[in-house]
Amino acid sequence: MVNLYCGWDYYISRNSEGRILVLWRKSFTKVQVLFDHHQLMHCSIKISGMPMEYIVTFVYGLNTVEERLELWRGLSSLHVINRPWLIMGDFNAVFNFDDRVGGRSISSAELVDSNAWLAMSHLVSIKRIGSNFTWSNKQDGEDRIYSRIDHVFINEDWIDELPNSIAEFHWEAYSDHCFCLIKSLKMGSLGIKPFRFFNFWTTQKGFKEVVRENWNKPLVTRGLLGVTRKLLRLKHVLRLFNRREFGDVEQRYHQAKGDYQLALTRAQAAPSDLVAQEAEKSAALLYQENAERYRSYLIQRSKITWLQKGDDNNAYFHACIKKRREENRIVSFLNERGEIVEDYGAVV
Repeated sequence: MVNLYCGWDYYISRNSEGRILVLWRKSFTKVQVLFDHHQLMHCSIKISGMPMEYIVTFVYGLNTVEERLELWRGLSSLHVINRPWLIMGDFNAVFNFDDRVGGRSISSAELVDSNAWLAMSHLVSIKRIGSNFTWSNKQDGEDRIYSRIDHVFINEDWIDELPNSIAEFHWEAYSDHCFCLIKSLKMGSLGIKPFRFFNFWTTQKGFKEVVRENWNKPLVTRGLLGVTRKLLRLKHVLRLFNRREFGDVEQRYHQAKGDYQLALTRAQAAPSDLVAQEAEKSAALLYQENAERYRSYLIQRSKITWLQKGDDNNAYFHACIKKRREENRIVSFLNERGEIVEDYGAVV
């Protein structure tokens, strides 16, 4: 794992049989595991540039009400004083009667333990946007079930420290669960992309004709200089070809992925609607086409060619592309008084 995630550190819960894995970037984050339970992992997290430590508890609840009794006891045993605390993960549990649509209705017995713990903990659900439900069995017709079993809770100190926090839930293209993103800051721009020849261009209809037509145009200059000028002319033609046929490959990938996630969301709103399910399948095909093109783009940029086709390795490819930039980035320095400064605004 160390070789796969350069610049990252990780911790795999031994008590949960590997069901909980925490990854963090070593240059920016320090993580200390305080408590490792077979259904939760309790951590202290210090992020460079942030003034204080945060407590984050990752949850992976077991499937039955009886098995989750240990989860509620484990969560109840945690004590956090005067520090922001966030609890998130797959609880495999519901908290309200409307947390499931399709299948059998939620019974009162399913809500007793979860709500008793929540009332005792003095935690509140974080503001959430995106998908209303977080899990689907993805079956067809009236057999389709949607549930809200992934949750995020915060304490009062978290609200005071990060009052603008939200949890975004969106459908993943390769999982029956939504992913959850906790946000409190805006993302920055990645900058302008340089020109590159990408292999996926050659798979597009009309590519050979465009190259042949441009290459056969007459040119006064001959020899190696003539070849160079032809290549420069071809570069501009290919830029236009790329803009016309592909546009921003990354943006189109995310757009196709977003459309697929939207189709999943719409299908969950009408579990028995065959039209919505057909739209979901069409969006899935378009997503797969754009995902393969985007994957080819990332492979070429990252120069990683040994990973097997079929897995979504986008995050790893991006990590390889950004690796050198991240390694050279200064995130802290020692000032003239011998103090370590981690404030991003003071680090050049």
